[in-house]
Amino acid sequence: MKNLHDKRRAGVTLLELMISMAILTAVTGVLFTLSLTIGDTARIQNSKINSNDEARRALLAIVPRLRQAQRVSVNTAQFPGDVLSFRMAADIDGNGSAVNVGGALELSGVITVQRDADDLNGDGLTTTQLIMINGDAVTVLANNLSPDPGPAPVPDGAELPENTAGFWVESQNGGVLITIRTQGHSRRGHVIRQEFTELVNPRN
Repeated sequence: MKNLHDKRRAGVTLLELMISMAILTAVTGVLFTLSLTIGDTARIQNSKINSNDEARRALLAIVPRLRQAQRVSVNTAQFPGDVLSFRMAADIDGNGSAVNVGGALELSGVITVQRDADDLNGDGLTTTQLIMINGDAVTVLANNLSPDPGPAPVPDGAELPENTAGFWVESQNGGVLITIRTQGHSRRGHVIRQEFTELVNPRN
């Protein structure tokens, strides 16, 4: 009789089972939330890394060319704006120098950097893509630009709205300030924006 009583007491009661399940549910919920948080953090970091790579690639293409540009060829009359055009020093006659036999600076054709609003390269991406146009060649410099346009002109004395353009150029301290803004999204749809700037002084 004593052994039978002990066997009955060895089982798990309904109350103990419910408490165990409640604890297990709470722990599972915490682990699930933690995994989502880690996933969001990883996606945000990946978005920032990709944005850094895109902007750096664009600046590595633009800055050296703009430094070799003829200062008067830069479209500063259209600044501030979202189009940059210039002509850079180039060895046109093949004499090993960007200066011809007459001592004049040789210049390339017009190079234009702008967002691909008209999908000139036919890849289906438009305002989120930055391109460089050099003659008939269209080169993609960066993707994931902020699709927002630059601020519209305002009357004198009015407050200028915040500039969130993906690509923007303006005159500053005798040089050209280039701004590239990239945009990504977190898992939960939050917009992640980053801004990269470079001040370039044309040398010619």
